[in-house]
Amino acid sequence: MLSATRLEVMRGGRTIVAGVSLYADAGHALVIHGANGSGKSTLIAALAGLLPLSSGALAWQGVPVRANPARYRRDLAFLGHTDGISGELTVLENLRFAASLDARSVLKPDVLDAAGLTALGSLHVNRLSQGQRRRVALARVICSNKPLWLLDEPTDALDDSAAAWFTACIDAHLNTGGTVIAATHRPIESDAARTRRLHLTRSAPCCA
Repeated sequence: MLSATRLEVMRGGRTIVAGVSLYADAGHALVIHGANGSGKSTLIAALAGLLPLSSGALAWQGVPVRANPARYRRDLAFLGHTDGISGELTVLENLRFAASLDARSVLKPDVLDAAGLTALGSLHVNRLSQGQRRRVALARVICSNKPLWLLDEPTDALDDSAAAWFTACIDAHLNTGGTVIAATHRPIESDAARTRRLHLTRSAPCCA
């Protein structure tokens, strides 16, 4: 479980996220919504450790992240607005390189096939469409075998078919005890019984 209590994040001397508390149990997803400027991307980046917290507490599986940051980093897969893949490498080279960085990561042919990437494996990423590049980035997350996924606009640039594929991947991850926290402006129709929602406003968060 990931839990956060009264998080505050500042950027450029300005408070972007203030007083946000959240939790996501194993086998559950938390989907974060909000208007542009409400702090969704900033919150996801802070949860991933890419931005410092001005105040508040963050815990993973009951252990404060500050007490064991290395373990937390080992357990999370992050996808930001940018895809985090190299345009100079092929699809397979990108995924093989990502898998080589962590012993738990495994390049899964069935994931490539379901993502529609098998036929694109030898193509350089800079030749792909934006939606195809996003599918490569999502496949990297899936193949990471990390229990915690932190995702910023994961279905951005995906067509309806690809978005449905990734929603099915989220459900499969939850079914194996994984945890997903995703910030998005686009609905993610994951299993409603396993999904909570957090709505951010520019003044205060509202959980449902």
